[in-house]
Amino acid sequence: MIRKRDRLYKDLLKKEVVTSGEIKKTALEIVELTLSPALIPKYIYGEYTAKLLEEGKLQKIRKGLYGVLSPLEEPTKHISDKFIIAGKIRDRYYLGFHSALEYYGSAYSHYNEVYITILPADRFYPFKYQHLNFKPVFTNDISFCIESKKYRNTDLKVSSKERTFIDCVDRPDYAGGWEECLKSLSVLSGLDFNKIIDILGMYNKKNLYAKVGFVLELLREHSVFYEHLSDGSLNKIKAHKPKAPKYIERSVPSTLNKDWNLYVPVEFTKISLKT
Repeated sequence: MIRKRDRLYKDLLKKEVVTSGEIKKTALEIVELTLSPALIPKYIYGEYTAKLLEEGKLQKIRKGLYGVLSPLEEPTKHISDKFIIAGKIRDRYYLGFHSALEYYGSAYSHYNEVYITILPADRFYPFKYQHLNFKPVFTNDISFCIESKKYRNTDLKVSSKERTFIDCVDRPDYAGGWEECLKSLSVLSGLDFNKIIDILGMYNKKNLYAKVGFVLELLREHSVFYEHLSDGSLNKIKAHKPKAPKYIERSVPSTLNKDWNLYVPVEFTKISLKT
């Protein structure tokens, strides 16, 4: 007869990464408990989770989150998928910025940082798991332009390509800095520029209109993925540019781009964006 703990392990193995809540739910589908609800989590941890950890079938990622190891896998060599981990940290979230660029396959470099975009009310402390660093990025809205994606055996929430573009231009530090950001965006294919205009209207920030418009125009000059960007789309964005000049980045040598009323870092001219 198969032990209940082995049955639980077999079911968890399909998920790759599990939360304490998922372990509890799966365990209760296998065994009937007459304990009071308050005692059930402690019982399940002691009888199942702790023993699976001892047997090397589970690996703790952080409190309440575990990687599920295959039967022949060595615990010291196991690394759970970073996107699956990220999708288990909070219910309300999306993968954004450089992590979204990596998901879409356009990141110029692969990073050990994983950015989970959440509301301030859902904050968590950054944590490290092996060589990976999981970091929260706070936003005021996680409801628009977020797409549910099938990824291996789970669902992930990822910012749309258009929101990813705008978020990276708005906060390039979370996209690896300007050089990494521009090189990554230069190969982000399939953008709908009308959607970009709509998202800019939701943010409604004059300096963001200018930055996005300038970057789009720059990428059109250097990337085949932006050749379909029309002057009409750029003019719709340009209509909202600030009246007074703004800086892309302060405290660095910059020159004024009069078309966008934007001080552009001199370093931008040294970044190769040819695709």
